[in-house]
Amino acid sequence: MDGIRKREVTGSTVIEMSYIMPLFLFLFVLIIHTVFYFHDKAVLNGAACETAVLGAQLERKKGAEEYDMEAFFLERTKGKLIIMTDPGVSVIKGNNEVTVEVSARRSMMKLSVCQKAVIAKPEEKIRWFR
Repeated sequence: MDGIRKREVTGSTVIEMSYIMPLFLFLFVLIIHTVFYFHDKAVLNGAACETAVLGAQLERKKGAEEYDMEAFFLERTKGKLIIMTDPGVSVIKGNNEVTVEVSARRSMMKLSVCQKAVIAKPEEKIRWFR
């Protein structure tokens, strides 16, 4: 028993870890929330872009039926968002472009995305050259 040393944890080690562990946990939670924020931003940005392009294509077609662009956007984001679960969307159709503006908020986090798509009319320019 002479050669075996017992190793004991001193009280100062426990006290130091009680200060450090909450900091590590806070940092972990902060990183997870940041990742979820940027995931939702990417989903909203992609859905807004798809909605703007679809709106520009439908505006270009003559005789196309009226399509609910807000419903299309909400369908594209349904079940894909993690933090920003209730986004607000507005679609504005101008003379030359379709603008989709999205805003979402959850506690202190705010997110707004704006995507535009130009209503291209290449047939008019081709006819102009003839």
